[in-house]
Amino acid sequence: MVQLQRLFIICILFDNAIIFTKAWGTGIPRMINRCKEYGLREPVFEEFGDSFKVTMYRKVSNALQRIGNAIEKVVNDMGKEVNDEQKVSNAFDKYLPMLLDAKITKRFVENIQIVFEKCGEGEMFGQANVIEWLQCSKSKATNIMNAMKKAKIIEKVKGFGPGKYQFVKM
Repeated sequence: MVQLQRLFIICILFDNAIIFTKAWGTGIPRMINRCKEYGLREPVFEEFGDSFKVTMYRKVSNALQRIGNAIEKVVNDMGKEVNDEQKVSNAFDKYLPMLLDAKITKRFVENIQIVFEKCGEGEMFGQANVIEWLQCSKSKATNIMNAMKKAKIIEKVKGFGPGKYQFVKM
């Protein structure tokens, strides 16, 4: 009698276990499919010995604005046109002295300029944006963010979560 009760309990447990194990092995494909459904980049799976890391990306909510060397009319203080067509100096040029003082390499300056062109002055961005815009690794994005902090050309933005910055207004 006791043996039958034990057997009955074991059968119930195995029956429940089968229900849960039917979904085993479908997690990673489901994650990839869900990311595609939401228009996100496919997650990155990295193996480290007996463990692994999954990097998932989120949508960037900042509106992308380009700042370039558009040909515009230049006017003086009186509102009179100075030159018919003259290139407006790139807004990024004002940060160059600060980058040079901080001894930032030419390659880093080029990458920082790309970041500036993507978001502009006064727009928020974070490490995820830098990764997306430069198509680079997390460590390279961290190095670029650290170079901008060292040169004091970016400042933290409060109230929007950790890791949000904007270029200092000059």
